[in-house]
Amino acid sequence: MDQAENLRKLVNNRASQKKNRFRVITVTSGKGGVGKSSFVVNLAVALKLRGLKVAILDADIGMANVDIMYGVKSKYSLFDLVFKNKSINEIIEVTQEDIKIIPGGSGLKDIVDLDDTQREKLINEFEKLDDIDVLIVDTGAGVSKTILNFVGISDEVIVITTPEPTALTDAYSLIKIIKNKFEDANINVVVNKVRNIKEARETFEKLSNAVNIFLKSKISYRGFLFEDKRVPLSIIEQRPYLIMYPKAEASMCIMKIASDVIGIEKDNKNTTIKDVFFKLLGRMGLGS
Repeated sequence: MDQAENLRKLVNNRASQKKNRFRVITVTSGKGGVGKSSFVVNLAVALKLRGLKVAILDADIGMANVDIMYGVKSKYSLFDLVFKNKSINEIIEVTQEDIKIIPGGSGLKDIVDLDDTQREKLINEFEKLDDIDVLIVDTGAGVSKTILNFVGISDEVIVITTPEPTALTDAYSLIKIIKNKFEDANINVVVNKVRNIKEARETFEKLSNAVNIFLKSKISYRGFLFEDKRVPLSIIEQRPYLIMYPKAEASMCIMKIASDVIGIEKDNKNTTIKDVFFKLLGRMGLGS
């Protein structure tokens, strides 16, 4: 009996360790036009190439476009799952790279008003997605309650900015709001559209110093992406630049960032996507 009990404990411990690999990364920005969604699309591919099972939740309610960047078009969204009796498998789109896209759409706003039956259906449907290692949440630019709710349940927040002064100002404003609400938020910065490594580092230092001096807090440097003419070309072609142009400078940069993300060993906040939505509903005052 003792040996059997030890075996059960060992199996349970291994299962727990496997589940604890699940990570939620929220990607956001202070303003539009800084390359946030393009970053999300290619980071997902980079993580997939590293052997992880990846899903993207397109939580940009007004400008959802992750599916289009992959060359697919979502027919349904979370709204259809909750209110039109669609299943999670019916609303999900799967890309050529085997990345799952979960279209949020207006359904993310509507879950505030769900009744108990609808909430239970949402949770039960997401319980079916038990084979995901990383969930990347692509939010809208700026600040909203939805964005902050995702930040609160994320293991890592990646803020995308550029060296442009207005982008830096907006990034600082976003970080200030996040830090005021979640003091221990794990905020990392990616500087996009840089001409060289020196410009990337100097841009981050400006932002980091402001956060340190005025907010008495810290942010981390996740990396940079070179300005690369093949990035807009890939958007027009509706294919990730990491796939279309694997030797491009931007592709090398995104692979380095993905390696750094994988290399982080921390206790993650969630074990499955089901946990994510259970906590999300709770933050909206609907969960138990």
